[in-house]
Amino acid sequence: MQNDFLNSLQFVWQRVIDLVDVATQHPSSDAVRALLDETVKGLRALDDNALICGVSAAYDSGRVDEAIRITAAVVRVSPDRAGAHFAAGLALQYADRQAEALKAYRSAYVIEPDHPHLRNNLAASLMQVDPGNPEIIGLLEQAVVDDPGYKPAWINLSRLRPGETTLERAEVATQRAVSLAPSDSLALNNYAMLKKEAQQWDEAEEAAHAACECAPNDPTMHFNLAAIQLVRGNFNTGWEGHELRWQGARELKSGRPVFTKPQWRGESIKGRTLLVWGEQGMGDQLQFCRYVPMLAERVHREGGQLVWNSFPQMGALLKRSLGEHCDLCTIGGGIEALPYYDCEVSLLSLPLLFGTNEDTIPNPGRYLSPDPAAAMRWRERFAAERRLRVGLVWTGSHTHQRNPYRRIRLERYVAHFSSLIRDVAFYALQPGAHEDIAAARAAGFKIDDFSEEWRTFDDTAAFIDSLDLVISVCTSVAHLAGALGRRTWVLLDVNPHWVWQLERPDSPWYPNTRLYRQKQFREWEPVLVDVAADLEALAATHRTSANGIFPSSAT
Repeated sequence: MQNDFLNSLQFVWQRVIDLVDVATQHPSSDAVRALLDETVKGLRALDDNALICGVSAAYDSGRVDEAIRITAAVVRVSPDRAGAHFAAGLALQYADRQAEALKAYRSAYVIEPDHPHLRNNLAASLMQVDPGNPEIIGLLEQAVVDDPGYKPAWINLSRLRPGETTLERAEVATQRAVSLAPSDSLALNNYAMLKKEAQQWDEAEEAAHAACECAPNDPTMHFNLAAIQLVRGNFNTGWEGHELRWQGARELKSGRPVFTKPQWRGESIKGRTLLVWGEQGMGDQLQFCRYVPMLAERVHREGGQLVWNSFPQMGALLKRSLGEHCDLCTIGGGIEALPYYDCEVSLLSLPLLFGTNEDTIPNPGRYLSPDPAAAMRWRERFAAERRLRVGLVWTGSHTHQRNPYRRIRLERYVAHFSSLIRDVAFYALQPGAHEDIAAARAAGFKIDDFSEEWRTFDDTAAFIDSLDLVISVCTSVAHLAGALGRRTWVLLDVNPHWVWQLERPDSPWYPNTRLYRQKQFREWEPVLVDVAADLEALAATHRTSANGIFPSSAT
């Protein structure tokens, strides 16, 4: 097939050369028109199989851009040909131009819905462009009906979809995918991911190991294994694999920033300036900034200097809390705006460099401090409030791939907490959630919202410092409250971010944090029953304490 494509392509290429030659010598001649007609005929002569093989060969040789141009040309001269649109979609998919690939596949689907493997490829593009689209499952289920032995369709079908509330469908597909492709890293990786949701962690880690063995050079497989190791508390091996996040994590596919100076890997820093910087999300910055004092102590002990660049949204908070340990603190800006440095390191690489285990986590208590004046102003505003002051967070970033599993709708809080209004004052810690809050208030749930008064994390920190408790799903506010040393209850799905580990009700990263965990996939009801009971007990303790009988507990 590949030879057929190359032979046809050689014919087309020769006509192009002839066309250029004649056109530059005789631009008005009939020969130009004749050669152009021959070129178009050559493009039309590229049959479907030759096109597909050619696209694959171009991808393997790093020439996918050429395949995109050729398939686009075939589509232009044969717009009613499903195979041409399919090949164009495949080339675009290889180039990770998923939205354009989706458009090409949809064009093919209109012409010939049963074109071989079209439903699978269309579903694969939808997974990237619109992962919550219910059309995905239907396309893949029909694809395996059309070709029960087609491994890619089973592998794609084995991936859990955001809207699913049970694991049964994915479990069947995963088993089938692994049976058809026992040495396929993607099949094994999907199997591992599903076993995480099923809380079968031994099986998950075993499958992740197998995926790494089948694809030893694939950073995604190694990063996924590291995430399992870290969530199980195996820091010794997990940190090393975590360093592959820039190559292996989907949300970091844009790649590590390109600095002009080398990355620091723990060598002596004597006589040099080290730049430490924050990466990924706000929660990561909040969790790992605790390493700055430890890093500064080593840098200064060895005779170096430390420069810290942090996110603009939290620059004031971090500088006030930890800036004294650094020689210079800067906020935001591009790489070109950074101050002088000799080498650089990310905050998230410091656990590996310091060999962190559970017993050596630095600054596990309160290591961030809000603006004292701002915090006092909030305390004064709430001075007359005798009830327990509780902040609520019910969703993380809507663009985060795990948010559909982590979030709890506000109406669930309303259902379980409404009876506690007499003893609890609730405050929204969810910026931009006006519709949710309005609906809750319409249902009779009194919740105050001061979020429009906050511009930075420093503002939010001052507000949180005036509360008695924060109840949150896995999001940056949980890390902020924990870093402030405030009493925090975090509600976790069955497959939590590795930071929270497994089974335990506490966190070695945040001693004043209590963890409430799902027992079964997507079942929040038992979690909320437990939280509501504990909140009622804490409110009663607070009420008694306010009357001067005994103090409330720490968590």
